[in-house]
Formats: sequence, structure tokens, C-alpha cells
Amino acid sequence: MEAEKKLTLFEASSVVAGLGVGGGVMAVPYLASLNGIATVAAVMVSAYIVSLLLHLMVAEVVLRDEKARQLVEIFGKYLFVKSWWGSVLTWLFFGLIVVTFYSLLAAYLVGCAELIEQLTGLPVFAGEVVTYAIAAGVVFFGLKAIGLSEKYAVIGIAAVLVILSVGSLGNSFNPIPFIRGGSREVFAFYGMLMFSFACFFSVPQAVEGLSWNKKLVPYAVAIGIAINLCFAFVITLMSMLVSKEVTEVAILGWGEAVGGWALVLGAVFAFLAMMTSYWAVSYALAVILEERLNWGYRASWLAATFPTLILALVGIAGFRDFLRYAGGAMAVLVALLIVPALRKSRRLGEVKDPAFDMGIWGTTTFQLIVIAAYVLMAIGSVVPVGEVAP
Repeated sequence: MEAEKKLTLFEASSVVAGLGVGGGVMAVPYLASLNGIATVAAVMVSAYIVSLLLHLMVAEVVLRDEKARQLVEIFGKYLFVKSWWGSVLTWLFFGLIVVTFYSLLAAYLVGCAELIEQLTGLPVFAGEVVTYAIAAGVVFFGLKAIGLSEKYAVIGIAAVLVILSVGSLGNSFNPIPFIRGGSREVFAFYGMLMFSFACFFSVPQAVEGLSWNKKLVPYAVAIGIAINLCFAFVITLMSMLVSKEVTEVAILGWGEAVGGWALVLGAVFAFLAMMTSYWAVSYALAVILEERLNWGYRASWLAATFPTLILALVGIAGFRDFLRYAGGAMAVLVALLIVPALRKSRRLGEVKDPAFDMGIWGTTTFQLIVIAAYVLMAIGSVVPVGEVAP
């Protein structure tokens, strides 16, 4: 395969992880703190399992296609077919993705620029330009550059968490309740956690990057989501133990409780986390534009990234609120569509014997479990955070 698109297993796993870590993982601890540790552990394990099942379904669908297409074309091929309204639905889904991704990417630019302002005093608009140059610059060079950048960012994030955890050992720890909160608290936590595991649009990139050994694809998916699980667990546990109050961006509250140096590291974590998501989301959008509009990669890259800078400069509303509602809605929509696409691809896909299929874990029973799990995520995504009882 082309060298600029060949990924190692860890690079592919990092690309998968990168799409979820920038938004959901940072907001998970605040919602987790409204629950007891027993609930947190049970929800994390359950969310990982059902998320893994759905992402492996995505992997099987993509692997049954001759080309590692993005989900817009997958759904257009298997679901929105054989009539004029099928074409309309494909374009509507495409438009929904473009609008959602633009807003998410602009939110990441704004979030990074605010961190730069806190650390350096640089005006937010200048921080947005600097962030765009770094973020979009990596995506310009394609999948291999993204894989390498995601890998080193994941390593950097892990290093920050280790340093902060060790540095927290001298602090007095808060007691953590075993059971706390009610159904609203559980659903709100579950909804955000599922969003932080939602990496559907990076799975085709993992398939493309691992086309030299497609049997590694399910491992990349499992490891990528597990990375986000580990990050979410460590931040949640340490924030609940150390922070005076678990803040909505928990890593910053944790850093403030430890000391000034830790607050800087917390900002570095948040910056890297949002950067990884920008890389993963913007590359997915560039490929979506390339496939749907038959543009070249460079033109698609520009169309995928430059409008996000404009949106950031003119100002957008509520970073975390948008992540929670629009991002959650997109995850639920994909979950509801991927199951029928999987069933259809098993009949009509060009590759009858893919490198991976789910076997018993992809039967009707587990398909229904996944659908139910994402319907519950939809419920969790609309629980008003501000009204969740402390």
C-alpha cells in the first residue's frame, strides 16, 4: 500500500481514540462525580462493551466493501437506494454530518485558543489562528501524518496523567461514596461516556491504514476505545479523590487542587485532547467530501478545515452543550443506521469472506442490545446537566 497511508496497530488505535478523547472524556468526570464509585465502575464497563460491539459492526461493514468508504457512502450504498428519495436521504445525511463536524471542529479551535490565552495571554482570535495552523497543517499531509501525530499525542496525554497522579499522592484524598445519585445522574453520565467512546468515523481510517493486515482492524478498534476508557477512568478517579470540586472540565480542577505546575499540565492535557479530536474529525470530513463530491484531497482538506476557522473567529455557542446534544444525536443516528447496514452488507457486500466478522456477537440478539443501548444514550444526552441534583 502507499507508505503515506500505512499505519501501525498503535497508530490506527490512536486515530480511533483521537475522535472521542477531545470532548467527552474531559466532561465525563463531572457527571461521574454525581454518582457513587460502584455505579461509575458498572456504567464504564457496560458502556465499553456495547460501544465495542457497535464499532466492530462498523468495522465488519467497511471490511465487506472493496474500498474503505466513509459511512455516508456506506449508508448510501446499502440503505438509501433504488429511488429518488434514497439519493435525497444520502445528501441530507451528508449535510447533517458536514454541519455537525464544522461545529465540533470550530468548538475545538475555540477551546484550544482559550487555553492558549490562559497560559500565554495571547488574544483568543490569535490563539484560534495558531491552533488552526497546527491542527489543519497536520491533516494537510494525510493519514500517515495524522497517525503519527495521534500516537505521540496519546503518549503525551498518558504521560500527563501519570505525572499528575504521582504528584497527587501528597494530597489528602476526598472520601468517595459507594452509592450516590439517582436515575437522572446515571443516564447523564452514561450518555456522555458513550459519546466519548463514539469513534465511528475513524473506523474506515483504521481499515485503510491497516489494509496491509486487515486482521488487525478489530484489535485497533478495541484498543482505541480502551484508551479512552482508561483516560476517562483515571481522570474521574483522581478528580473525585483530589479536587475540591469536580469541575465540568475536570482535568483543570484536578490540576488546580494539586498546584500551579499541575494546572499547566492540565491545560496541556486539554489542548492535546482537543487537538487529537480535530485531527480525526477533520480528516474524516475531508474524506467524506472527497468521496461525495469527487474532489481531490487537497481541495477537500481546505473545505473541511478553513470554514472551521471562520466559525471560530466569528464565535459559536456553548462548547460542552453542543458536544453533548449534537454529538450525542449523531452517535445515536449512526447506531440506528449501522445495524440494518450490517444486515444488508452481509447479503450484498462485494467481500463475502472479510478479514473480520463478528460471528455470534453480530447476531440479531446483540444487534437489538446495541440499538437499545444507544436509545438509552439518547435519553442520557438530553438530561439537563444543570438540573442534575448534586
